[in-house]
Amino acid sequence: MRGLLRRIVLGGVACSLLFPIVFTVVLGLGALLGALGDESGGQVCNRTALVVGVAWLIAVIATAVASGVAVLDGVPERGLRDHTKPPHPLSDRPPDDRV
Repeated sequence: MRGLLRRIVLGGVACSLLFPIVFTVVLGLGALLGALGDESGGQVCNRTALVVGVAWLIAVIATAVASGVAVLDGVPERGLRDHTKPPHPLSDRPPDDRV
């Protein structure tokens, strides 16, 4: 499970870093094409930039969720000790509640 979470987090971080660059380049190309008179090419680039922007938002959210799950997966479960039994008579230490 940890290997899968690690790959998801690494992929999400990579997408979160690369999608803004792709978004900027495609948006700039759309503006350039629009300024040169190619309105249809500009519209295609603008819609592509919109799709990349939505994918960027999804990548950021997925990375945050996967990071949270990875952190929670790494926290050890705390078991409860049975405190109804008396401590061991030979033990000089106070009882330790940590597992």
